[in-house]
Amino acid sequence: MMYKRMYTPLISGVLTACLMITPVCAAEKKAQAAQPTTEKMGGPSGTPVNSAISGGAIVPKGMLLTALNFSYRDKDKVVDDAGLGARLLEQQLYLLKLRYGVTDRFELAFVPGYVSTHRDAYGGAKADRIEGVTDFALAGTYTPLSQRLGDPFSLGLALGVNMPTGQDGSEHPPGGDVWSYNAKVGITKVWHPTHRIDWDLGFVQPTETGNQGVRKDTTITMTGSYHYVFTQNFDVGLEFTLEKSREWERNGVDMRNGYTEMYVGPTMNFCMPQWNMWLGLGAFFPVIRDYDIPTASDDVRIEIKLGKVWSW
Repeated sequence: MMYKRMYTPLISGVLTACLMITPVCAAEKKAQAAQPTTEKMGGPSGTPVNSAISGGAIVPKGMLLTALNFSYRDKDKVVDDAGLGARLLEQQLYLLKLRYGVTDRFELAFVPGYVSTHRDAYGGAKADRIEGVTDFALAGTYTPLSQRLGDPFSLGLALGVNMPTGQDGSEHPPGGDVWSYNAKVGITKVWHPTHRIDWDLGFVQPTETGNQGVRKDTTITMTGSYHYVFTQNFDVGLEFTLEKSREWERNGVDMRNGYTEMYVGPTMNFCMPQWNMWLGLGAFFPVIRDYDIPTASDDVRIEIKLGKVWSW
């Protein structure tokens, strides 16, 4: 009887406590369910290979992305030839992209480069080579929308300057060593785990006359890519670049060299997520080639990218 008297209030107390705890637990679960979820970084798979494509996604806060880009262009075909011909070229372009996430919605990018161009003999000119560093670019990108932070897609707004780091002289590329400003809007959308699209629209505007008395003019660029991710180690894509440039001037005289070019091609990424590294390969072929004067152009462009994300 004593055990019965002891157990009765004990059981009643346990039941009362359970009834009190149940609404609290339900309220906590409801509050947790109402909180927005933050999408984690999906790794390097699906990123564009072409160095001109950035999209709207940025590097997460406190992380550094380094990407070495190489582009090979053999300009051995004269387009819009009116019987005058043009000087044939073979060109290699090297770019190092450094992107650092300052905050969850803002990153800084620094892009130094180097270009080497072999020019065939033409008319009275002998074969030669012009080469040198490019005008380095410094830009900041703000993302009012970020899919990684729960938005439906990523929207990037970039503003930057190209600094006069190019070299002067006849053996270096014309038009360099000037201040320019640039702006770009980009969009990135990821449908996990297999689909990713990137798109950009931007321009570059030089502000002064550069090397060899050449003053470049406005260049407008639109780019895009779609990638299908087979595994975390491999994806394939289709990318394009569309570029339109106004005529340059040399010593105040119009060079009449405006152009519109569009290149499209397949790309692929081989990813090593255990090291946050990837290798990208691409081949791009001309779809639109419209030049104001006979111009040497390339039937294929080879693009290679080696990238790594660093975190501390």
